[in-house]
Amino acid sequence: MAKEMKNTYQLTPNGDNTRSPIMESGPISLGHSTKVGTRSSISAALDAAIEREIRMGKLDPNMDKKSMRRIISNRYAAKKSHDKQVNKMTELETNRKKLEDIITTLQPQIEHERQLLSRLRIENEMLARQLQIRIDSNNMKSAQIAEKEKERQWLKGLLSMQVQQQPENEGTDVFDLLEFDPNNFSYVCKPRSY
Repeated sequence: MAKEMKNTYQLTPNGDNTRSPIMESGPISLGHSTKVGTRSSISAALDAAIEREIRMGKLDPNMDKKSMRRIISNRYAAKKSHDKQVNKMTELETNRKKLEDIITTLQPQIEHERQLLSRLRIENEMLARQLQIRIDSNNMKSAQIAEKEKERQWLKGLLSMQVQQQPENEGTDVFDLLEFDPNNFSYVCKPRSY
């Protein structure tokens, strides 16, 4: 793993009261933070990083300046990418823990809702059966009523024929000759008296 280097350069007094750039150990920085630096400030930061790397013995002083800049830029980009990846992994781990906590919290509620759903399905099936029984019963009663209505019409026709055959009963209402049987829900002919 690469050694971390601090991202600050300091000017320190030399023995001749001039200041020279030095770098403390820590992550590499090219001199620009969240703001995009000017080309000259980035170039100055690269030059300072190159000098520091040469002093630490990490770069060959005989290498050309362009190669040294590319190496420092690549190190900075790699460090930046690594930091971004670490931050992303930390964020993902935090989100994973939050989601696991939510799952743990919601698990009893989910189980309760499943049990409630099961009970409601059973109740729905029972109500559907009861409804079907009532529909079947109503259909049977409707069929019985239709059958009794046909029987009543037939009896009414039969009775009207009998009335036509008997002239002495003129002016008699047909229903006077029929008797309603409440046990069978039907009309029957009254017994004739001669």
